[in-house]
Amino acid sequence: IENVVTSFAPRPKKAWWQSENGVEHVSIQLDLEAEFHFTHLIMTFKTFRPAAMLVERSADFGHTWKVYRYFAYDCAAAFPHVPHGPPRRIDDVVCESRYSDIEPSTEGEVIYRVLDPAIPIRDPYSPAIQSDGLITHPRLNLDWEQEGRNLQGRAAGKLQFWGGHPVLPRPSGSCLCCGNAEPCPHTARLCTATCVGAEPPQLRAAQPGHMQPRASEPNHAQPWANTVCGLCCHMPCCGAVPAGCDCNEHSRRCHFDMAVFLATGNTSGAVCDDCQHNTMGRRCHLCKPFYYKDPTKDLRDPAVCRACDCDPEGSLDGGLCDSADDPARGLIAGQCRCKEHVAGPRCDRCKPGFFGLSANNPQGCRRCQCDPQGTVADGSRCDPVSGECFCKRLVTGRSCNQCLPEHWGLSHDLPGCRPCDCDVGGARNNLCAMGTGQCQCRSHVIGRQCEQVETGFYRINLDHYTYEAEDARLHQGSVVEREAPPDRPVSWTGTGFARMLEGGWLEFHVSDVPFSTEYDVVIRYEPQHPEAWQEVVLKVLRPSPVSASSPCGNTIPADDQL
Repeated sequence: IENVVTSFAPRPKKAWWQSENGVEHVSIQLDLEAEFHFTHLIMTFKTFRPAAMLVERSADFGHTWKVYRYFAYDCAAAFPHVPHGPPRRIDDVVCESRYSDIEPSTEGEVIYRVLDPAIPIRDPYSPAIQSDGLITHPRLNLDWEQEGRNLQGRAAGKLQFWGGHPVLPRPSGSCLCCGNAEPCPHTARLCTATCVGAEPPQLRAAQPGHMQPRASEPNHAQPWANTVCGLCCHMPCCGAVPAGCDCNEHSRRCHFDMAVFLATGNTSGAVCDDCQHNTMGRRCHLCKPFYYKDPTKDLRDPAVCRACDCDPEGSLDGGLCDSADDPARGLIAGQCRCKEHVAGPRCDRCKPGFFGLSANNPQGCRRCQCDPQGTVADGSRCDPVSGECFCKRLVTGRSCNQCLPEHWGLSHDLPGCRPCDCDVGGARNNLCAMGTGQCQCRSHVIGRQCEQVETGFYRINLDHYTYEAEDARLHQGSVVEREAPPDRPVSWTGTGFARMLEGGWLEFHVSDVPFSTEYDVVIRYEPQHPEAWQEVVLKVLRPSPVSASSPCGNTIPADDQL
């Protein structure tokens, strides 16, 4: 179909588009991908111009359509509801006949101008004139009985038939049926569907799958007609293929095509029918879309065309692969063509730094949205399926852009964030603002860590006892000693930490409580896993029952299970 648009160098008339024989309801629609001001359309036909067709345009990217012009040999019969004759106004929709005559038989043109020079225009820049020329999609609608057509530059519609109109300006013509006919009356058609009269002696009957030239003429001589071809007179017909249809053993039937005959320099008009083994083309020499030619097999091998193995979600054109080796065009048989952000021989995985392979995404995958401060490595990679980024130890969030609770100061440091370290007495809790690290201070307490007292207030020392976990009795745990860093205060006391595993326990021996009163138990820990503890059980084991006369006399057993 790309041949329908004329290329102006170096030989613009050597390529054309041809519709498929016997297929009706054909149209050609061009997507200009933007708004343009349409001025004119020139269509050059390789064979006869169509007997009927119309040109449409859409100015809203294919949502609605408007007819520009109808063309027909007989406007009254083809388009009875459309006015016939030249337009009187720029926006008139009429049917024209001057471009639909049977002559010339080749290189005939159909021309449409948006601004007809015969119609006076007061203001060519008026909104109405500009709107009439606005276009995003031109369409050539060929929605009538369709025959094979060849067109340089555009498309074709209802076919012109030899004999349907008088061509030669004389009262009678010669019916040249394979060069063996007698003159016929002027009322007879120049060409009929079969050859009338006895078969000439030099004509050999054509069997299905074969088309034979005259026995007395060389292969390049003028072609001939028979009842299989369905044409006669001196119209070119079956191509000169002495050994039958050259279909590379993928079909046993073929037909004659005028355009092919002309394109091959009048040497062959044979076109194979019903190509098998996933082949196609005039000689069944190409592989169908989504198949490729195996370079290790002969072209006549039934298994020469193999199915493409491309992931349709990540491949261009729904999984189409290179159909054959073509070094000049950079094609490798069977190679998948991946979307921009997709990789792999099958185009089935996202490139590093991308995720979410999808058929609906023109680029295949989406770019990872990771904060480089909070992610490990270079910060550009994420899970190729979910898109979740790989966070540093003290960082969380889908994009690794948030600090874990009780931490602040997202940065390029190795852990990613710093502990809040809120003062246990001056702060309400150990939570702080992620950007500034400011803790939530109690009344009349100030400072980032709530470690200072407002002017005019004072504080008393907090009586407390510290019991180090590394000195406790451990079950399923081990002691990890740490050295204090020189550049910042430590977050622990004692020699280090007790590393505990899930299901383990510690037992602290408390023997220095001076008197009975209410105490708070504060456990300080640094988790090595981002999630919170699911369950922590604290049991108070007393050496003896609580005396009813003590300050703790109202304690019940449930109070010792926290």
